[in-house]
Amino acid sequence: MAHEVKVEVTRTGRRFEAAAVLDLAADAQTVWDTITDYGGLPRFMPGIRACRVKQRETLARGDERLVVEQEGEFRFLLFSQAMTVVLGIENRRLQVSEAKAVAFDLGVFGARAIDVFEGRYELTTLAARGKSPRTQLRYTSLIGLRLPPPPAIGSSAVRHNLTAQLHAVSGEIARRSRRGAAADRP
Repeated sequence: MAHEVKVEVTRTGRRFEAAAVLDLAADAQTVWDTITDYGGLPRFMPGIRACRVKQRETLARGDERLVVEQEGEFRFLLFSQAMTVVLGIENRRLQVSEAKAVAFDLGVFGARAIDVFEGRYELTTLAARGKSPRTQLRYTSLIGLRLPPPPAIGSSAVRHNLTAQLHAVSGEIARRSRRGAAADRP
């Protein structure tokens, strides 16, 4: 079963900061494999149609630096906007995955609509409950817009989209954990 997801959003002018913490019944490796499965994201992440690793540089201790291109759409109520974003991602294995947008294409808005996008996943291994490993997944993001969103819609749209995406991540982690547990049974 997927974890309940609650996203807190704070708006300051045209900038939105979001944060969510998920306490997952999964080991850190399963959580890590899920959030860094760039090719698999379109299979379980709402709003992402394609995701391609354009560059990958392996660093010490299994860390890596990547350039990833994602195609998809931003949806809220009846509004839908196609988008392509290129992300620079730095992964510190089993600890932090940090993404910063380096290029945007938002269809009719082009690159003019978004000033900044940064997203960060942080993993912390928690004490197990019985035989179940637990991992805390903390997600934070910063979204800065060049164009002003409608006053009441901006925070709601950010919260709605991030909640849907984190719920999908949580569900995929739960699915992979069940699959792993079934494989471990004699």
